[in-house]
Amino acid sequence: MKKLIIIAIVSILISCNQSELTNESPKFHKNEKESVVYMTSNNKSENEINDFCIYYQNKLKEKEPNVFAWKFFKSDSNKITLIERYKNEDAILNHIKNISKGGLMEQDFGKFVDHFIIDSIEYYGNLSTDFKETISAFGLTVNYNPNITGFSRN
Repeated sequence: MKKLIIIAIVSILISCNQSELTNESPKFHKNEKESVVYMTSNNKSENEINDFCIYYQNKLKEKEPNVFAWKFFKSDSNKITLIERYKNEDAILNHIKNISKGGLMEQDFGKFVDHFIIDSIEYYGNLSTDFKETISAFGLTVNYNPNITGFSRN
């Protein structure tokens, strides 16, 4: 029985680390973009915020494959920080399309703004003038932080 358990554990470790064991190089994402969204709870309880965060991130996982990460963090008593990672600029624009009128997530985004007030957004990565013009139409406080250097891998 012990041998069977050891074999099972070793098999799991091998399958989880297959790329390291076979010397496959990791996949790098040279055009990845990140954003940090600073928000305030919109008169919701901690439980309501927590439940909604779980709900919304599950929707993003399901509907937007070019969103690499979507993480909510409790920052202060009623402050929330959202960190997003996107495959590229087009993935952010697709997200904006999805949450806009007639988009796949229009109703979900309505719930989002019912739960959160967006205080400001920080975008990280080299973004086009067209992108910045699109974002400026929302009237949000936005800062842009162009790349110096770096990498991202899966």
